[in-house]
Amino acid sequence: MSDLNKDAEAKLDEIAKERVEELPGETALGHRDPQAGGEGEPQDWKGNSEVKLPE
Repeated sequence: MSDLNKDAEAKLDEIAKERVEELPGETALGHRDPQAGGEGEPQDWKGNSEVKLPE
């Protein structure tokens, strides 16, 4: 990422922090861990396909 400007790098960092908070926590067996936080069920998480990245 050395060729990204500082604004794009900061935006990517912000997006990453938001996405990590949304990740559903899971146990070693893949079940939801309510103490880990996050939203939804681990098996239902679709990834980052809807996240718009800076250009």
